[in-house]
Amino acid sequence: MNIVAPAGNYEKLEAAIKAGANEVYFGLKGFGARRNNQNLNIKEILDGIDYAHLRGVKTLLTLNTIMKDVEIDSAYYNISRIYEHGIDAVIVQDLGFVKFLKENFPELTIHGSTQMTVANHVEVNKLKELGLSRVVLARELSFEEIKSIREKTDIELEIFVSGSLCIAYSGNCYISSFIGGRSGNRGLCAYSCRKKFQDEEGNKAYFLSPNDQLLQTEEINKLKEIGINAIKVEGRKKSNEYVYETVSYYDNILKGKPRPTESYKLFNRGYSKGYFYLDNKLMNFKYSSNFGYFLGARIENSNNFKIDDEVILGDGVQFVDEDFEKISGEYVSKITVKGKKVQKAEKNDIISIGKLPENTKYIYKNYSKEINDRIIHNIKVSKRFSAVEAELYAEKGKEMILKFSVNNLKGEKITAIKKGNVITEDAKKEITTAQIAEKLGELGETTFELGNVKIDYDGASFIPFSELKNLKRECVKQLEEKLLESYKRNGSPKKTYSFNNGKIEKEPVFSALVSNDKQEKACREAGITKIYHKQYDVAKEKNLEKTDKIKLNTNLASNLYQAVIGEKNGLKGQSLDWNLNVYNNHTLDLFSEFDNLETVFLSPELNYKQLKNIKSDKIKKGMIIYGYLKGMYIEHKIFDKDYKELKGEHYDRYKILKNDLDNIELYLDKPMNLIPKLDLIKEFNFDELRMDFTFETPEEVKKIIGSLKTKKGNYNPYSFERGVF
Repeated sequence: MNIVAPAGNYEKLEAAIKAGANEVYFGLKGFGARRNNQNLNIKEILDGIDYAHLRGVKTLLTLNTIMKDVEIDSAYYNISRIYEHGIDAVIVQDLGFVKFLKENFPELTIHGSTQMTVANHVEVNKLKELGLSRVVLARELSFEEIKSIREKTDIELEIFVSGSLCIAYSGNCYISSFIGGRSGNRGLCAYSCRKKFQDEEGNKAYFLSPNDQLLQTEEINKLKEIGINAIKVEGRKKSNEYVYETVSYYDNILKGKPRPTESYKLFNRGYSKGYFYLDNKLMNFKYSSNFGYFLGARIENSNNFKIDDEVILGDGVQFVDEDFEKISGEYVSKITVKGKKVQKAEKNDIISIGKLPENTKYIYKNYSKEINDRIIHNIKVSKRFSAVEAELYAEKGKEMILKFSVNNLKGEKITAIKKGNVITEDAKKEITTAQIAEKLGELGETTFELGNVKIDYDGASFIPFSELKNLKRECVKQLEEKLLESYKRNGSPKKTYSFNNGKIEKEPVFSALVSNDKQEKACREAGITKIYHKQYDVAKEKNLEKTDKIKLNTNLASNLYQAVIGEKNGLKGQSLDWNLNVYNNHTLDLFSEFDNLETVFLSPELNYKQLKNIKSDKIKKGMIIYGYLKGMYIEHKIFDKDYKELKGEHYDRYKILKNDLDNIELYLDKPMNLIPKLDLIKEFNFDELRMDFTFETPEEVKKIIGSLKTKKGNYNPYSFERGVF
């Protein structure tokens, strides 16, 4: 089971590899689901690929965002360079981009990102059919669901095991997009979920902030037993030390040498096992940032506190009030135990580190000098090698021949051969094969270490070790060159694409999505005949048998599962909902190949200029012109009530519903309304314009439908005007 580790910059790449990663993933500046992270420039990526390949580690490029057509076109040049240099795989979210990559880079291995929201075996198998080699499953799956998927597919599966959890399904979160133009689907999430909210009853908490995930020995062994191919460590924005510690922790487990983790001492906003056991330990309503871990509580009316862990000079602590609000922090510059100054205090000591800030209730340790110093040292001195097979032929009257061989990651044997001088002398004293093997193993600062050795020596000839040293150096140099060259590929010219609209001679169809029978009745009375019923954004493996809820004969596919089953069952005239993130012409083209799909609703993250440039004569296009926008689809039942309201710190307000699957749907407080711009919208050549009704009364439904004639109402564009970054 491979460890897939984060490389947010070149130093993290080195740290991850030294710690034992089998694969490293990194972003190209300007692309990927961490666009606002450091990421690597093109030279660093090419160097990083070489660094990893020389040490037997695979490299994965993250291109896991939804993409504009112009970005797909412009990405071709850099991807070509990376492809030709030997990248092992790319991680992708956008299905249209998958199509583009398969057409332009046929040898490229593609992994499906967790941003695809893949939550069942049917979707996994469809992605395999579309050319993917691996799928990173949604983080919301329990172990039993992962096991079920593993049993029903033979594609590679990758599971997140540590790091930050999004509260919404990745790929189905639009909050920072709709309220601020920073799309999580485009790598610029503003982490709105990590803010403090107030509900309608006046309660304040971090209602949408989950603990980080940290699966440990028991969970990792369970995943290994069922045949999971890879485990992913999240942390491209975390420190080098965190990456090294977390990767080496999992490396120890997989090598059968489990040890306690120290990751929580390097970054800590609270930890849980995520959805693995479907327990109720997911959330942390108290705080959402890196607090560190609990050190002690202030002893009343004093500056003393009893410590839960050792403290040394140079540690970092932060002071927190009774509401878990940060007050301040500092590095420990003095420690007093029983009136004596010490350099180190032990667990359970009662200590003072000076005057505590006013209102301090709790003290958290957010920097361990001892751990950080140790890991920094380990990173500096650690090395990672590829094992080479060596063969030496030494016989009097013949040239000395040295061969070094190594297997590359594609399973090919790469061999370097160097010949020395003809051996002419007899040895004056015995030279043993053990001595020769020892000399061959002295590979110095190379990236190789000696594996199997074969020595064919006549036992009498003189082998000059200085010559053997030169042969070794030349052999290593040749082997490195040939090894790196073995990953190189030839590119091909970019295919040309043309997207055109078919002739639309009629007015667009006006349709409606309804949440209840009363809304449907109001729609029909107002003259709307094409009606959709509200669906669920995610078809989770455990819910597939609930056909009364996850409907298979629906005219609206709200997840890939329903679209795939619709095609399998021969449905006709089905529509694809907007949460499938159709953002470019390539994705529209891909869905046009589904026999059951008649209409695709485009993403409301697109602005009017972009909408105008999405064209197709193969499938009908639809867009939403009115409705409360769903900002999050959340698996975890955060609230017991069927309806809640939240308001954020920046005047942002939300309506929250608990649906029949006990999932949470979070909507923006005010509906999008583009009806006043109908004349402009009709210029886009859309086949269908839809109104979504969620909270509206029948009277409000009729009023909104009536405004189609007057084109009046409260114009509320959200992304329609500005789009997203």
